[in-house]
Amino acid sequence: MLINANQEFYETDSFELIRFAKAYRDLGDAVTEQLDDLFDNRFDEVNPNAIALIREHLGGKNEEIDAVLEDYEEHRS
Repeated sequence: MLINANQEFYETDSFELIRFAKAYRDLGDAVTEQLDDLFDNRFDEVNPNAIALIREHLGGKNEEIDAVLEDYEEHRS
């Protein structure tokens, strides 16, 4: 999924966007805060259980999320 400077979504259809939004919402506040920590490279603050939920709900749906999950795994090893 790409976003231009006007915050418009490209290269995704409405169904996929809605599916992603629902999966993100279903994570809940605590886990989405953990996702924010991942994007801020605060890997040591992230609960491994949150990682499992993020992978389950959002894995494969967004390249940036997949990349930050990979960065997290590299940091742990």
